[in-house]
Amino acid sequence: MEIINIIAILLSPVIAVCITLWYQNYRSKRNDKMKLFLTLMANRKTFPPPYSVVNGLNTIDVVFHQHSSVLNLWHLYYDSLHQKAEVVDWERQNHIYLDMLTEMARVLHYKNLKQTEIDKFYTPIAYGQQYVISQELQNELLRVLKGTSHFLVHQKEWQDKTEDTDSQNHVQK
Repeated sequence: MEIINIIAILLSPVIAVCITLWYQNYRSKRNDKMKLFLTLMANRKTFPPPYSVVNGLNTIDVVFHQHSSVLNLWHLYYDSLHQKAEVVDWERQNHIYLDMLTEMARVLHYKNLKQTEIDKFYTPIAYGQQYVISQELQNELLRVLKGTSHFLVHQKEWQDKTEDTDSQNHVQK
């Protein structure tokens, strides 16, 4: 009986350390999955996708390596990303992405999270307006900088009055 107690006393700390290390490893892997999932969810309809999403997509094979259902959907989505814009079935691509996010949610035990909830996304109207203005500005700058044309300048009424005032000031001097 004493031998059993001695063995138990010696093995207890070793077993406790092993359990602690296993739990820390499990927790770290779950945190990596959660961080990736939240990054993809937070930016799921952002165009163009931020670098954090691109980097996140590129880590799916590592982070979800034990979940073939997620990996299969990621590989389908990956293939769809490499098609030319003219031939992409955007609706199908979006469905694959939603399926992938849904499967990630299931793996992370968000079993009640529905695909319709994942598909919802809020973007303020101002962001859309800002994007359109930015695109127009970039297009105009590129057009001018490529030397295909010049900036279009329209003389306004107030400029005429300013010129008259300047000429009057010149006469007074």
